[in-house]
Amino acid sequence: MFEKIGVVGFGLMGTQIAQFFAQQGLEVVAVDVDENALKKGMEAIKTGRFGLQRLVEKGKISEEEMNDILSRITTSTQYKSIEECDLIIEAVFENIDLKLKVLKEADSIAEGAVIGSNTSSISITKLSSAVSNPEKFLGIHFFNPAQIQRLVELIRGLLTDEKLIGEIKEWFIKLGKVPIVVNDSPGFATSRLGLILGKEAMLMLQEGVATPQDIDIGMMLGYGYSMGPIETGDLVGLDTRLRIYEAMYEATKDPKWAPPKLLVQLVDAGYLGDPSVKPGSKGGVYEYFGQERATQVLKKLG
Repeated sequence: MFEKIGVVGFGLMGTQIAQFFAQQGLEVVAVDVDENALKKGMEAIKTGRFGLQRLVEKGKISEEEMNDILSRITTSTQYKSIEECDLIIEAVFENIDLKLKVLKEADSIAEGAVIGSNTSSISITKLSSAVSNPEKFLGIHFFNPAQIQRLVELIRGLLTDEKLIGEIKEWFIKLGKVPIVVNDSPGFATSRLGLILGKEAMLMLQEGVATPQDIDIGMMLGYGYSMGPIETGDLVGLDTRLRIYEAMYEATKDPKWAPPKLLVQLVDAGYLGDPSVKPGSKGGVYEYFGQERATQVLKKLG
């Protein structure tokens, strides 16, 4: 369906999305205004926690295959580079003004392309106001890490073409993803539920109910979660989570979405999330509380 993918924004999610498509044999053009972000992103794709080097070490791909995948990704600081892309995914951080600006710029370059936003909470209908063909615009919400997580959430805006949603759903299935389709609503389906659980877990920490480790193990073994809400927050990034709560609160004015005080303080203090995926971070909740992550504890216990 699509042959050349443009990814605008080469941070944590942008790099993962680019890696996923390149691994599926597709050409990818990654654009970011920061040359340094492009270099760091390519390094993460090669040697990061979920990078290609790990797959080589595990014997899942050869060195030659890794080089082939890397060769399918080109990077640029110029929007002009995406003019031949037939699908463009905006993957900048969760700020509506920034997203509107980026989408408008991308739309002006790649006429006729389908454009998707990797937003996890911002209204797709509102974002579609930045593009000239809102019927060819939708939410394409990947999950961290995008090159591993099978789930992708497709969000239809008020004007999104229904036929397009169906075609993209089938296309993602062929690429090995499991797409779900939801209507435009604050937080969609996944963020709405995940944020509520994450907030309640953070409030429990704030109140001293239990440790991060015990809360996460409780959810993993009691409810079948592969990762608890606190460790998930560390992986996604505490700063990212904070921005999403703020966006949800702004969109709904509902106090249930107001960010927990502890989360605000941790981000203010430089605890932005798991340092293995968040360079420059002092750590996540687990580092602040001085605990080993629940997934590691359970792995040792067998």
